Amino acid sequence: MPRPKGSKNKKTAVIIETVESIDERIATTEAAISTLTEELKAKKAELKELTKAKAAAEKLAAEKKAEEDKAKLLDAIAASGKSIDEIIDMIGK
Repeated sequence: MPRPKGSKNKKTAVIIETVESIDERIATTEAAISTLTEELKAKKAELKELTKAKAAAEKLAAEKKAEEDKAKLLDAIAASGKSIDEIIDMIGK
């Protein structure tokens, strides 16, 4: 019994491009890659600057908080009416 011919035996269409069109696509892709590489370098430099700025801002915030805490502590000491030696003794216990 012969096999029926059907969709299983159909050949796929082959797309043939010209060398010129392939060369154009290669050039376009290379140009896009170089543009993206330049953009990536610029973004990395921007990220580095932002990271440094963040570290400096955090350092300033920590210093400001330390000064505020110190001022609060001195105000609390003054309000308590005790000497610094008495407070150190209380903390040491």
